Amino acid sequence: MALPCFHLSIPAHDLAATRAWYERVLGCVAGRCSAVAMILDLGGHQLVAQHQPIDPEPPQPGIYPRHFGLVFNDRAAWEALRRQVEAAAEPFAVAPRCRFAGEVLEHHTFFLRDPSGNWLEFKHYTHPQAVLGCREQTVVGDAAFR
Repeated sequence: MALPCFHLSIPAHDLAATRAWYERVLGCVAGRCSAVAMILDLGGHQLVAQHQPIDPEPPQPGIYPRHFGLVFNDRAAWEALRRQVEAAAEPFAVAPRCRFAGEVLEHHTFFLRDPSGNWLEFKHYTHPQAVLGCREQTVVGDAAFR
């Protein structure tokens, strides 16, 4: 049985710039588009960019409280995206790194910011059970970025 895809709607100050960035940097494919919104395929998930020329909230200075992205099952796929971002000459908002090396929560991660200031995280866990399990662990997030 196929898993359902995830749907997320995000603000976009400029739909054309948003489309160009997601296609160039992440290889997304645009689906339906209108003057006020567009659907993007982000790793098989439905990302909807909603035109919002002025953000009512001040820009988020760091990765918290909001960010979204993909968790890769395969480290090679994560590395391929990292190389794709580098080839697009897109700066990392938080450079690729390994967190919790040698522990059950070990994962490789990097962050990007899109043209509207939305934060995106892409990561791969060394131990698959850490994605949704490991309930005995009490660490969630990165204290250095709080």
